[in-house]
Amino acid sequence: MRHRAMWLLSSCVFVSTGLGVSAEKTASIDCSKKSLADAVAEVTDTNLTISFTGVCSGPVVVAIDGLTLKGVGTAVIDGGGQDGVTIAGASRVALVDLDVTNGLSGIVVRDGAHVTLSGVTSHHNSGFGILFQSASTGTLSDVVANNNSTGLAADNGVGITVRNSTVINNTLRDIQLTFGTRADMGTLTFGTYTCDATVLARGSSGIACPH
Repeated sequence: MRHRAMWLLSSCVFVSTGLGVSAEKTASIDCSKKSLADAVAEVTDTNLTISFTGVCSGPVVVAIDGLTLKGVGTAVIDGGGQDGVTIAGASRVALVDLDVTNGLSGIVVRDGAHVTLSGVTSHHNSGFGILFQSASTGTLSDVVANNNSTGLAADNGVGITVRNSTVINNTLRDIQLTFGTRADMGTLTFGTYTCDATVLARGSSGIACPH
């Protein structure tokens, strides 16, 4: 544990500005050599970017504000039958250029968390590809959710904005919006969807609630 913590600290890069030291910090991980899940669990500083490559074993739980996980080259989080990535109550979290697969749910955002997903693919998860719960919010761009049970789901006061994304070929339904979800859907390719009378859906996607 101490060795991993020292490695993460030594990998950080502080960017100097004319006003002092900025909050930008970065670390790099090769998942064939180090555990992404352990590195994320040990983070104590906000505003850190962890770049990673390889196939990384989940579950990965993010519970600190300002963390960015950025894939480089082949960058896969394998849930191993559990939720692949969970953002639990953390704000300003970003997932960028990565795949999440083989989980119960691929990505779970809960407890008032806020996340930005960009260039993310969540596929071949037995439950949800991407699930927002409990007053969480998210901005999705260039996201793909396919070959899950349900591709994208939002429930219980969630707010999401989706642009230039594809949610298709999921076995149960592609999109599921329920219980007070607010959804702003832009350019979106999708197949089946369901939403109830409590959902406020707007945008150009063609989704109308209830459905």
